[in-house]
Amino acid sequence: MATVTFTETLPVNPTATYAERIGFALGNLFVSAFDAIENYKLRRETLIALENCSDATLEDIGLARCDIAGIVSKI
Repeated sequence: MATVTFTETLPVNPTATYAERIGFALGNLFVSAFDAIENYKLRRETLIALENCSDATLEDIGLARCDIAGIVSKI
């Protein structure tokens, strides 16, 4: 799964028109929505992978079945 990371933010132009500011806001909204979807997918994949592990495998990596929800919620 490819992850897109945006590390550069656009400076706010004080002379930008109202339409330009709306465009920047909508761009940020779509980036935030994209990030939220990617985070959800990662949490879901992790949850499924850990739930499919046997108790012996979980014990080998130092986890109990009751720890899975807490670990996934921290992602």
